[in-house]
Amino acid sequence: MILSIFGIISWALASYGSNFHQIIMDSISTPLAAMGSVVGWAYVIFNSLLWFFGVHGSLALTALDNGIMTPWALENIALYNQYGSVDAAIEAGKQFHFWAKPMLDSYILLGGSGATLGLIIAIFIASRRADHRQVAKLALPSGIFQINEPILFGLPIIMNPVMFIPFVLVQPILAAITLAAYSLGIIPPVTNLAPWTMPTGLGAFFNSNGSVAALLVALFNLGVATLVYLPFVVLSNKAQTVIEQEESEEDIANALKF
Repeated sequence: MILSIFGIISWALASYGSNFHQIIMDSISTPLAAMGSVVGWAYVIFNSLLWFFGVHGSLALTALDNGIMTPWALENIALYNQYGSVDAAIEAGKQFHFWAKPMLDSYILLGGSGATLGLIIAIFIASRRADHRQVAKLALPSGIFQINEPILFGLPIIMNPVMFIPFVLVQPILAAITLAAYSLGIIPPVTNLAPWTMPTGLGAFFNSNGSVAALLVALFNLGVATLVYLPFVVLSNKAQTVIEQEESEEDIANALKF
């Protein structure tokens, strides 16, 4: 019955040159796209926030990604191909989208949501915890290629109060740096669509059609992400020391009981 009803509705929409997908785009995606930077900032903020509470941030925000920011990237690419260069397109009065999805992959989601490649580096630099260093070693290969489930679940970051502040704040910080670099003309807009699994630096290089400045800004952002995580890695060391001391005292107390 339900299938029949939807079939009739689909037929009726098709007769008017429309469909369910187009209606959704017109009623939801198009108004959201008109909000411009709000979409980008919402993705940057809620992506890691959702992840912290165990919800797959990227999947939960797929509507913003596939429905708005990836089409923005395709529009940028079309402009670049039409005019042959960014400067020529701008001289013709055209504008490029800053919040294209590859921009986030290149400069913000370094190693995955929460820029966790910076956390892995911070662990190698400052962590005295054998368990954290072991997880970092295991998570590094996938982290290089923007996949961070091993560090998210292995450390863990999810539901870890020590990591809440850096994990949630690092993306807005990197977004602000990237936006400043873009506004100052240091990095060009996204004009290519490289795989999101490209390592940090290379993704920015290829997504900008070979900009060395883009590569350097991406590496700079990675350094910033590492600095953001460093104090909390040290804090995690101290927290573990306290826990071990408490456990030791408890063990002694239990041993003295008859």
